[in-house]
Amino acid sequence: MENRALMNKGVFCTILCCSILAGIFAQTVSDYNPPDAIARTAPDSVEKTIVTLSEYFNANLNSDKELIRAFYYWTANEIVYDAENIYNYKASYDPAKVISETLRSRKAVCQGYAEVFHELCENAGIESYIVFGYTKQKGQVVNINHAWLIARIGSTWYFFDPTWGSGYLLNGQFTRKFTNEYFMVDPNDLIKSHMPFDPLWQCLYYPFSSGDFIKGMPPEKKDINYFNYPDSIDGYNHLSKPEKLAASLRRIEGNGVENNVVSEYMKYLNRSLEIERMNRQHERQNDLVNRFNEAVNHYNAAALLFNDYINYWNHQFKPVHPDAEIKQMLDTCNILLSQSRSIIDDIIPQEETLRKSIEMLAKPLMDIQKKVNQHRKFLTEYLQTSKALRPGLFRKYTWLGE
Repeated sequence: MENRALMNKGVFCTILCCSILAGIFAQTVSDYNPPDAIARTAPDSVEKTIVTLSEYFNANLNSDKELIRAFYYWTANEIVYDAENIYNYKASYDPAKVISETLRSRKAVCQGYAEVFHELCENAGIESYIVFGYTKQKGQVVNINHAWLIARIGSTWYFFDPTWGSGYLLNGQFTRKFTNEYFMVDPNDLIKSHMPFDPLWQCLYYPFSSGDFIKGMPPEKKDINYFNYPDSIDGYNHLSKPEKLAASLRRIEGNGVENNVVSEYMKYLNRSLEIERMNRQHERQNDLVNRFNEAVNHYNAAALLFNDYINYWNHQFKPVHPDAEIKQMLDTCNILLSQSRSIIDDIIPQEETLRKSIEMLAKPLMDIQKKVNQHRKFLTEYLQTSKALRPGLFRKYTWLGE
């Protein structure tokens, strides 16, 4: 599942922080060896694309726990942190491009780690989300944004940070040092070092405010309301993208804007929301134009068919065809015209050009509908008249062929 409100990330520089935390985040897993071995021995041929890599893991591992362990181990061990581009890096709006480049170069900042991990989860049917926020090191808040992940194993949510699991930066140099500290971390533990911008992604029933995180003190339960985050995540997934952005903004603002990283992220979300609104407006306009073109196509088809009918009428329905076939010609014309009319009646144009186009179509549509109605009246009398007397009807209705 994609958390598109959190996966658009175009304005932040990402950085790997040097972690010296003790192993308080380590999860107890009975045996990492089988999934680690599968990840460690992945053939070069399957590591070139996310599809082949996913197929390899899915074919060799059975449970979600084994799979997600392999994803963490592979991502943290096979991707090198791109320390040289910490400040030159520009985040991408195209996850597929980020994944492709990360697999090609085997280098990335946290977005690359997170995108690869998330896509592996997606292809394994494991519900996961990329989370953006900021972190704390040695008790001090680091005012630089960071990306990590949450995933649901069974009914429980866990956190994963393959970037921090891969090693650390010291004096601008990256040192590989794989650690399990950021694998399947309990939300109550990760909040000690990782603060999501949106409190929804803390996965806590009593979420920390920005102030709580900075102070390193959990909130007093008596001072805040119980937050049923599983239901909130489910509800969030049913929102449109603009609704997700707006909901995130409301939660972030309500949780306290204590530093520039949060305020900059809110600016980013506001810009993203405006872009989404503009895109939706363009989509609606394009939909109206497509609907109008559909109406034009129905009109053109009716006009061509009616011209064929008139030519046949001018020849007094010769050569002879069955009555039902002649009637079908006019009935089809009428249906096409009705469809065209119904479409343009439903269109509420937002732009002057489309409004004028509808007006230009309306007049010939009305004119041809009038002629079709006249010939339907003629044809009704024609079909009710004996075949011997039918030729006389064409002299009676000569004006219809004009």
